[in-house]
Amino acid sequence: MTAVLPPDIELWICSFLRARLKPSFPTIVVSNREPDDYDGSRPLVVVRDDGGSQSNRVLFDRSVGVTVRYGARAAPKSCRDLAARIYGMLTNPAICSLDGSPIAGIDEDGCNGPFPVAEDANIARYYMALGFSAIGEFQ
Repeated sequence: MTAVLPPDIELWICSFLRARLKPSFPTIVVSNREPDDYDGSRPLVVVRDDGGSQSNRVLFDRSVGVTVRYGARAAPKSCRDLAARIYGMLTNPAICSLDGSPIAGIDEDGCNGPFPVAEDANIARYYMALGFSAIGEFQ
């Protein structure tokens, strides 16, 4: 019997964003967690899979949160522009047909942002939520 596992959408999105953003932002960090020593001097993108339900044998509904941090809180434009670019990349329907993409569809009602997030650190932060239908991994 073949098992169907939830896709590792966090890993796939991190790899996708890293490959497309490195040429424009050579020092960017794209990961599933924030480094302990992050100081805001270079762009940081943190991708988090918030899970979801299984809609049928092979499809999983996934809610993904993406945080973008970059630059000073008092001058958030560079952070906001990067967050908007990422939002556009992750909500482009073409993402579903890329080789190796686990994303089968975009749930537009589950997409929100990017919007600024207040924090104590003097680093600009934007957040977005994205909804996807993703194909499971067969094992």
